[in-house]
Amino acid sequence: MAAVPSYRELAGRTLGQAAEHLNGIPNGNVASAEITARATHAQAVATVAIAQALLEIGDILRERLNRGGV
Repeated sequence: MAAVPSYRELAGRTLGQAAEHLNGIPNGNVASAEITARATHAQAVATVAIAQALLEIGDILRERLNRGGV
């Protein structure tokens, strides 16, 4: 069975996906609605990465508080 990735790893992967979405936005003669939709999708994916990073921070803080390290 594969190891469960940390929130940090998930956030890194998710940010990579957001970058791919941004890099995939066409340029030139393209409808502004398509560009807006693709940029909005990339922003939504990046927001998920932020949530994953915050979960990682919460896990670290919880662990340190339980050990008395903060």
